[in-house]
Amino acid sequence: MKCPRTRKLLKPIKVAGIDLDISEGCGGIWFDNFELDKLNQSSIAMGEVLIEHLREYHNPLVDVNKRLNCPRDTDVIMMRRFYSSKFQIEIDECPQCGGIWLDAEELEKIRELFPDHEDYQNTQKRFVEEVMSSPETKIHQKGHEELIEKIKRLSNVLYSMLSINNK
Repeated sequence: MKCPRTRKLLKPIKVAGIDLDISEGCGGIWFDNFELDKLNQSSIAMGEVLIEHLREYHNPLVDVNKRLNCPRDTDVIMMRRFYSSKFQIEIDECPQCGGIWLDAEELEKIRELFPDHEDYQNTQKRFVEEVMSSPETKIHQKGHEELIEKIKRLSNVLYSMLSINNK
């Protein structure tokens, strides 16, 4: 596979039993589907070793705003999204294979925000709770409940009409 930023071959490495691909041209790293989660659930020390290793290749001249093609599915443009509900770190994710590209220092920023996987899970859980208890969600839920009641009334009318026609 080639680096989506520099187009140079990615170097395969193994960290915490996970096969990863790093760019020696820009310091970025490729995670196949669920590999980032696996790394985050592994020992903190392993993540720190990887971060130190990637620092050797950091290239601050890389344009991180450029849209990237997936290194695995080369004809697919990756989507930009935030890593978490804190909306602080944008990552690139392939909509086809689910792989994730992290630019130099993004893994380090993720580790700073979420020292362990439990911190990440708690942040996501709090976000969902906030959304579900928000006034906007309550208005949306009320609208759905009203719509369901209208559908039930319409169903009853149609059922009554069918019953009359069958007599």
